[in-house]
Amino acid sequence: MAVRVADISRRAAVGGLAAAGAGFVLFGPRGPKENGSGRIALDYWEKWTGHEGRAMQKVVDEFNASQSRIFVRYLVTAGIDQKTLIAVAGGNPPDVVGLWNYNIPLYAETNAILPLDDLLAPHGVTVETYATGVRKLIVHPDGTGRSRMWATVNTCGTVAMYYNRAHFREVGLDADRPPLTIPELDAAARKLDVVGRDGTIKRAGFLHTEPGWWSWFWGYSFGGTLYEPGGVGGNSAGTCLAASPENAKAFEWMQATCARYGEGRLGPERTKQFRSGFGTAYDSALNGFLDGKCSMVVQGPWLANVIEAHRPGLGYGVCAFPTAPEVLNESEPIGLIDSDVLVVPRGVKDPEACAEFIAYTQRQEVVEFLSTAHFKNSSLANVSEGFLASHPNKGVRVHTAIAASPRGFVCPRTRIWPQFKDEFDASMQRIWNLERPAVEELELVRGRVQRQLTRVEEMAARRSVGQEGGRPEEAEEVRRDRRG
Repeated sequence: MAVRVADISRRAAVGGLAAAGAGFVLFGPRGPKENGSGRIALDYWEKWTGHEGRAMQKVVDEFNASQSRIFVRYLVTAGIDQKTLIAVAGGNPPDVVGLWNYNIPLYAETNAILPLDDLLAPHGVTVETYATGVRKLIVHPDGTGRSRMWATVNTCGTVAMYYNRAHFREVGLDADRPPLTIPELDAAARKLDVVGRDGTIKRAGFLHTEPGWWSWFWGYSFGGTLYEPGGVGGNSAGTCLAASPENAKAFEWMQATCARYGEGRLGPERTKQFRSGFGTAYDSALNGFLDGKCSMVVQGPWLANVIEAHRPGLGYGVCAFPTAPEVLNESEPIGLIDSDVLVVPRGVKDPEACAEFIAYTQRQEVVEFLSTAHFKNSSLANVSEGFLASHPNKGVRVHTAIAASPRGFVCPRTRIWPQFKDEFDASMQRIWNLERPAVEELELVRGRVQRQLTRVEEMAARRSVGQEGGRPEEAEEVRRDRRG
């Protein structure tokens, strides 16, 4: 039975809250919305704390001071994606929410957020406002198959390769010419490796498992992809391409890298022992790259912030991650594009006021301020030379080029992406540990993910999602299905 947002009772929402174990009162941080000034009061939920939160609070404060019609309250919210769904289902949503870009397919298909095309157009904010690769993050089909803009980018980061310039010079590599292709990367890594007579690894040129955050994306450097969307509204199952030839080549390369450190079980055991000496916290002086134990690492622009905090004298270079020779194109680099996004939940009282605040955050000077504070590249199509020249990240131009590239890629735009990623995280460990040939493991991933895609499509069909879109409580059911 299809249920509209207005038909969901507060009791049902509270019941969903209890079932989800969210552990907060009345849907999240709340308080009186009157501010004593007669302004429209907007609650903005965000996940950032620390220096990231302080920078965003400054943006909010400056917006509040720039006009006298709207007052925005910045409210730090843990478990923000789950709490937002419950608040929307309960008819008491926040006005603006900072989510992760991978949330968009689920939220759009279940009718939990508003499309922003018409709301933001009067403010001059459109899909074309953003760099070419970034546009993929904020659009998704609606129930009729029309591509809509569901979010704006709050901050954007691209993933590149960071390398230790001193290590390069030490072994005779040109620190101004990092590897462009996978074979060049392998050759450089072998030179940079430092291994004891007993096989103990002292320094690794490159490891796929450091930091290990992106288990799934190696096939893109070989010209592959992971997912082909389905039909109208993105609600048909789509196709998992985990076992494609390109992905098989990538993960066979991963296994060859591990095997380089020893035959049989020796490679996995030695790399595991080596990594056990790294700091457990990414933001640490014992980070494998900062501590000089890894000469090359895949990371986002935020790594520069950690370097500045713990190893300010570290000489590092940044380049697009190498590709298979047959797909090399230096003018159109391949790289992951990731972002935080701003959305407007369905059911807010004043969407136009929400749009006014969001549009303010998308001004070039605001985007460049926040991006600089977060050590990230800009998300915009137009980037000022002053921003690039004064940026604290030495590799900001590389990150910017990836964002602007038509071959910049984003995580698969499916509502089950978290489950998809979980499958890859588990399988990457089995692949790296040489438990079975990569192609066999990838075929198992493909089958499991395809079954999940089909199951979610069947759920949508049973609930008559069709062209009218879904519903927020269905999104919570999808999340519970994942946990169950």
